[in-house]
Amino acid sequence: MSPRLCRLSSLAALALVSAGAARQDAASVLGDVARALGAAELRTVQYSGSGFAYAFAQNYRPDVPYPKFHATYSRAIDYERGLSREETVRTQFESPPRGGGGQPLYREARAAAVSGESSGWSAGAVALTPHGFVRAAMRANPTVSARRVGGRDLTVMAFTARDRYRVEGFINAQHLVERIETRTANPILGDMPIETTFAEYREFGGVRFPTRIALRQGGFPTLEITVSDVRPNAALDLQAPAGGGAPARAEGHRIGEGVWYLAGTPEPNSQLVEFRDYTVLIESSVTEARALANLAEARRLVPNKPVLYHVNSHHHGDHAAGLRAFVAEGVTVVTHERNRRFYEQTVLKNPHTLAPDALAQKPRPARWVWVDDRYGMSDGVRMLELYHVPNGHTANLLMGYIRQEKLLIITDIFNDFGEARPNDPPPGLVSPYYAALGDRVRQLKLDVERIAPSHGKGTVPAEMLWKALQGKVQAPPVK
Repeated sequence: MSPRLCRLSSLAALALVSAGAARQDAASVLGDVARALGAAELRTVQYSGSGFAYAFAQNYRPDVPYPKFHATYSRAIDYERGLSREETVRTQFESPPRGGGGQPLYREARAAAVSGESSGWSAGAVALTPHGFVRAAMRANPTVSARRVGGRDLTVMAFTARDRYRVEGFINAQHLVERIETRTANPILGDMPIETTFAEYREFGGVRFPTRIALRQGGFPTLEITVSDVRPNAALDLQAPAGGGAPARAEGHRIGEGVWYLAGTPEPNSQLVEFRDYTVLIESSVTEARALANLAEARRLVPNKPVLYHVNSHHHGDHAAGLRAFVAEGVTVVTHERNRRFYEQTVLKNPHTLAPDALAQKPRPARWVWVDDRYGMSDGVRMLELYHVPNGHTANLLMGYIRQEKLLIITDIFNDFGEARPNDPPPGLVSPYYAALGDRVRQLKLDVERIAPSHGKGTVPAEMLWKALQGKVQAPPVK
C-alpha cells in the first residue's frame, strides 16, 4: 500500500472511531439526563402556574416586545402518545394598553390549544419540553458538543425532529435541561427562532420538573410562568387534534358601487375597490393561502382589471401574513412608513427555508408606497382615501374611506358586535380604541354612514360607533 493510501485509510479509520465515540458520548449524556429528570418513570404530567403571557406578533410597533398580560397557565402532556393541551387565562396588565391581543380586556380571555405529532411544529411541541426532549432524542441520532455560555460550560445535544427541524438542548453539570432552541416556519418572520428556558427544578413524586419556564418566539418573550403544581403520571384524557383544517376561501359580495366585501376563512376579511383600469385589495390575511384566495376572488369579480395595489393596514400577524404573497404576484404594497424597516429588512430578507412560500420560490423585488398621515388613490370618478389613525392598538394603523359611498374601512379598533368578546366594554365605559377612531373621524370631518370592519361579516351602520362612544352599545351575552 502506498504511503498516501495508508494515510487515507488511517484517517478513515479515525473518522469511524470518532463517530462511534460521539454516538457513545451522546448515549451516555442522554442516559444521565434521563436519570436526573426521572424521564423513564414519567408517562404523563399535568402542571399549572401563573405569571405572564404575551400576545405574539401583536406589538404596538414592530421593534418593541409583544403586549403583556397577567396569566394563569396549565398544561397536560401525554408523552407516550405525543399529545399536549395548553390552557391560558389572560387578564389585563398594561395601563394604558399598548398593542393587540384583544386589549383592553374587561374580563378574562381564555384560550386552549391541543397539539400532537400531526400538528405543525411550534413551541407547543412535546419535544420542546425537558422530558419530551429526552424521548425525542432517544428516537433520533443526536450529537453532543461542549459550548461555553454565559461563562459556564454546557453540553449541547442536537438532533433533527420531523426530518426538518434542528433541535438543540443545553444541559448543565447536574444533567438538567436548561434551554431548548429550535426554529419554526412563520409567514412573516420566516425561519423563526423559538427558545424555551427551564430553571429551579424541584422533585415531584420522583420526577424532577422545572418551576420556572420562559418562552421566547421571534426574539421577544411570549410566556413567563412560575409552576406551582406538578402531578406526574396524572390520569389524562387527551384527544388528538383533527388533522388539516378548512381550506382558505374568499367570497365577495357588493357593498357599494365598485366595492366588495371579501368574507371567508380564516379571518380577517378584505375589501376590494375597483377603479377605471385596476383594482385595490385592502387587507391580506393571517395566512398566505387566504391572501392568494383574496387575489383569486378579486380577479373573478373584476376579471378584466389587474390587482395593482394592496393596502396593508398594519404589521400585526393576522394582517401581514399575506404580504409576501402580494410581492410575489407583483402587486404594489401600500402601508405606513413606520413599517419600512421591518418589512424591508425582516419580512423580505429573513430566510424561508423550512416552508418556502410563493416569494421564496419566485423571488422578485417589492414595490412600495409609504404613507405618513394620508394618501389618496383616484381615477377621477372614485377615490379611496387612506388615513393614519393614532391609537393604542398599533402605531401604524391605516383606515380607508370612500367618500361617494360614505363608507369607512377599518380593522381591529372597531368590530361588528356580532359576538361577545373579552374586550367589549361594560355599559357606561368606552374602549380607548373606539375613542381613538371616533376622534380621528371627527377631526377629518368624514361623513360616515357605514363601516366595514375586517373582523366581521360585512358592513354595519355608523350609528354603532356613535353609540359605542356613548357607552350604549352592548355586545351579545357571553354563552
